[in-house]
Amino acid sequence: MLKCVAGLLGLAAVMSSSAGRAQLADNPLPKGTISIVVPLAPGGPADVIARVLASRMSARIGRTIIVDNKAGAGGNIGAAYVAHAPADGSTWLYTVDSVLTTNPWMYASQGFDPAKDLIPVARVEDVLLMLAVNAKSVQAKSWPELVALSKTRPLTFGSAGVGSPGHLALEYLKSVSPIQAAHVPYRGAALALQDLLSGQIDATFIVAGALVPHVQSGALRALAVSANARIDALPDVPSATEAGITGFEARFSNLLLAPAATPKAIRDFMAAQIGPILDEADVRAKFDVMAETPTARHDEQDAIAWVAQERERWGRVIKSAGIKAE
Repeated sequence: MLKCVAGLLGLAAVMSSSAGRAQLADNPLPKGTISIVVPLAPGGPADVIARVLASRMSARIGRTIIVDNKAGAGGNIGAAYVAHAPADGSTWLYTVDSVLTTNPWMYASQGFDPAKDLIPVARVEDVLLMLAVNAKSVQAKSWPELVALSKTRPLTFGSAGVGSPGHLALEYLKSVSPIQAAHVPYRGAALALQDLLSGQIDATFIVAGALVPHVQSGALRALAVSANARIDALPDVPSATEAGITGFEARFSNLLLAPAATPKAIRDFMAAQIGPILDEADVRAKFDVMAETPTARHDEQDAIAWVAQERERWGRVIKSAGIKAE
């Protein structure tokens, strides 16, 4: 019996080893270290998820994968680096879709051609913003009440800066509703949030995850999610439609992208790794903490269609508001 068990264990080990070798043999990525460039500062939601993907992918495909932060110019610096990198699967970009959807409308030059030099490989997560007000200095408890308040005194909306997602969401909101508000740009979302908490400004659109603890503490009051969906972390906060904001949906997606000439087999191989990783319970838990949602599809066709749709949406907003990057 012991010999039989040992034989079975030995056979299992051989089969496992063979499967591992087969996996590596079918791996079209180049040998050596793979880089995922995040064109944003370390510590943000995109950076956190990029590091999760890098770690899990390394284990899955037998390659060392590192995250390389190259921040600046609204993501253009890191995006340009990847756009001009060798198209052999050694260099990837993980970023919010704005490098392809909003930046082309705001920058005279991005350092690369967004229509030709990068290709979206997969959407990974949807990023929702939240409309929140200071709970003490702003008495409005709903969207209609905020609109009514804006007609009695000017409202100030802070954002992470000119052309940031929060600024674009505000301009979009103003284009489809009677809200009267002035934009107050900051050098980063943290500074805008600080002034919102102190009552220096009335309201803001910021990534939902950053606002959750302050809404839960009662310091801020959330009036709506920026899209037609609620978030699990704050299930009582209405979606934009439920709040009464019609014709409005402001959401972004974090994408995996590659140099455009990267072979399709390599792109498809990387995209195929994403779904199983996002299905892992502890990975889902990280999304819950950040109040973000893994996308349902992780294929190139979906990512390309998303970029085309959102580029058109934000182009209308940006041109109407005359927004130019500073």
